[in-house]
Amino acid sequence: MGENNWGEEFAKFLDVTLQESAHFLMAVVEELEEVAIEVDQNLADAIAPLLDHVLAYESLLDQATQPLGQTINPLLDHHPACVGCRHYHGQTYGDAFLVCAMYPYGWSERSCPDWESVWR
Repeated sequence: MGENNWGEEFAKFLDVTLQESAHFLMAVVEELEEVAIEVDQNLADAIAPLLDHVLAYESLLDQATQPLGQTINPLLDHHPACVGCRHYHGQTYGDAFLVCAMYPYGWSERSCPDWESVWR
């Protein structure tokens, strides 16, 4: 009878210990979630200004190199009348290539009447 009672007591002890451990682990997980949210917010706050600077730099770089692209790309696209023209677009939309709004397929002669220098 003493052994049987000991087994029941040990089972109760294990049950209580496991429940307390589960509660403790849940509290740790909740605390870690709160810390993770705080770290995430702090990183976002720290990175956002840097990202703004990178995006501003990228935009500035795109603006600065646009004349180079309009000067070089028409050679690659076989539109010699468009070399250095500020109206050159040179983008593909589906299967269609748009040279510029005035001459969607490009100018067929050596010099275009609407040519304007990309270098202001």
